[in-house]
Amino acid sequence: MGFFKNQLNKQLDNFKQSIPDERLDELEAQGYDVSEYRKAKQDVRTARNAAQEEIRNGQENCTNLSKLEPYMKTPRSTESEFFKSVAGKAPWFGKDKWRRKYSEVPIVYRGVVAAQSELYRPGNKGEDAFYAITIVAVDKEHQCNEAWMQRVIKQLQDMQAGKVAIPSDCAELVDVMNEVDNDGDWRSGMLGMSIAEGAEAHYRKDVLYRKNLPNGFLPTNGIIPQVCTNFPVKKSHSPLTANIPAQFYMD
Repeated sequence: MGFFKNQLNKQLDNFKQSIPDERLDELEAQGYDVSEYRKAKQDVRTARNAAQEEIRNGQENCTNLSKLEPYMKTPRSTESEFFKSVAGKAPWFGKDKWRRKYSEVPIVYRGVVAAQSELYRPGNKGEDAFYAITIVAVDKEHQCNEAWMQRVIKQLQDMQAGKVAIPSDCAELVDVMNEVDNDGDWRSGMLGMSIAEGAEAHYRKDVLYRKNLPNGFLPTNGIIPQVCTNFPVKKSHSPLTANIPAQFYMD
């Protein structure tokens, strides 16, 4: 009987943890006590966040963003190795637009605030791809501000880990971070002004390939430099970016 009772309790715990927060909100609004279910979900998140933090701190993968300084100024030469590596082959049509697109656009820092655990560990630089939640600032003051980006990353990860309170304008982003493994959750939006420090910053879910990362996994500082090929017209849109090969920002 003990075995079957343990199995039943395990199934019940799994059920409590699997109920979507939106459904709990609905039940709570109808007067039901859902505190037990919320606690079960929070316990799982706390354990997962602690494991994630240990994984993040377990590997060092240093990069040198100062190596990108020669390419910051625009327009940059279309004959440079940087331009050729980022822009790729010229299209059959629209070559002038293509040249302007990659020679005149700014470099931006994409900060990874949450990711599937595999991205924090070394791996073969192949086609393997994993989910990550990232932020990008598009205003000039913050788009390449490493100190600001690291502050924001830490604040958001501390919120996710339950170390600090979550401001209301960051609640959805932290929820998206908690759902990084969810194939169906592709929410995006603006970074909450309570921590943005005046930046115009966007968050979204990304698919990151090991082959595009230095040494095949995320840098220790959580920052992936890219070029911003298309600025958002509306705040509900996300900026479009292109990868910068890791050779340009590694020692």
